Amino acid sequence: MVAVIPAYNEEKNIISVLKDLSDINIDVVVVDDGSTDKTKTIINEFLEKNEFKNKIFPIFKEKNEGKSKALEDGTNYAVNLNYDAIVYLDGDYQHKPSDIIPMYEKMKSENADAVFGIRKYKHIPFHRQFSNFLASVIMSITVSVFSGNFHIFRDIQCGFRIIKSEFLKNSYFGDGYSVEHLIALQLAKKNAKITEEYVTIDYHNDAISYITTKKILDVVKEVAKYVLSKH
Repeated sequence: MVAVIPAYNEEKNIISVLKDLSDINIDVVVVDDGSTDKTKTIINEFLEKNEFKNKIFPIFKEKNEGKSKALEDGTNYAVNLNYDAIVYLDGDYQHKPSDIIPMYEKMKSENADAVFGIRKYKHIPFHRQFSNFLASVIMSITVSVFSGNFHIFRDIQCGFRIIKSEFLKNSYFGDGYSVEHLIALQLAKKNAKITEEYVTIDYHNDAISYITTKKILDVVKEVAKYVLSKH
């Protein structure tokens, strides 16, 4: 199993993520998505110290191409390394790597092909709760109709997931922030068994959200475009 981490201007957070993953001995593909701060320097300094227990594969991009492209590049790299499963978590340390262990145990115990994280609503800022609930309901219906299999998602926008690599080959990652929705659609279409597990979320002061109203509307357009293109 390997973790794929997209990182854009995460100089304050990326080391915490890498250290925690080292502590639980999870290998990492970290994708610096053209950061303009010291993220690349900090990652290289961490690698030079050679104090980690796991394997770390850095990808440094010359320009920022967005989360979806960073995840696509990281996924393709990980698949080519022949890891059996890929963990997705953000580089801003809102997701806690220690949750990977219970997530993976849930995946194994239910013989699932993917496990999606669920953020407890009491930990989600109030202004995000309604939009998250609405997106999950709409996507549950959309995925069920699209795949012909019944699915209920309680937190479709949570990017903390573990997915078997075999279901990620030749996947379409889209643009911007639609990637979680698009991957859910494709997994369901491939008849992957998807389960869910509660995860910790920490909206700390050093975590910066790049999501805007325009980007949310772009997600809707991207999902609609993908679904219509397959019918």
